[in-house]
Amino acid sequence: MRRRAAVMAGPGPGSVPLVRFAVPGECVAVLPAGGGDTPLGGRGVGVLLRRGNLFGHLTVGQNVVLAGRLAARRAPEKAPENATDLLALTGLAGRGDAYPATLSALEVARAGVAVVLAGSPEVVFADEPAGELDRLAALELMDLLCTVARRGTAVVVATRDPDIAAAAHRIVRVA
Repeated sequence: MRRRAAVMAGPGPGSVPLVRFAVPGECVAVLPAGGGDTPLGGRGVGVLLRRGNLFGHLTVGQNVVLAGRLAARRAPEKAPENATDLLALTGLAGRGDAYPATLSALEVARAGVAVVLAGSPEVVFADEPAGELDRLAALELMDLLCTVARRGTAVVVATRDPDIAAAAHRIVRVA
């Protein structure tokens, strides 16, 4: 099982600083904001944004398939999971034909997780993934991210919410 980590920052303008695993599953390092060498788009890395990483003109299923195909081009040795299986894992079975505009905020977040997982990442970085959700939906999303971690993908969540951070194995506080 991979470990989950949360990075917490105090109130203030701007986004929580990006983080990266120094040793996947064991050690968390904090990159200062604007610090050059970021993990975004790197091989084996998935980035979950607050709004779900979805193209509005594609169905949820098409978004997941596209993400898997693009990831396969970068790393052909990593076979992406089936979109139907990813939608079922994320609680969206039967919603593959829906367009993002027709989904609830929690469904958009779940679809974003499916899109990220389509790339078969070793690490998922989630930047305030529950920022658009109410308290109950935020906790449901964190349960999903914990399930992702139990399946073997390391998960790092950047958040200002102590209840969200409480789901992590380790919390790194950024002043």
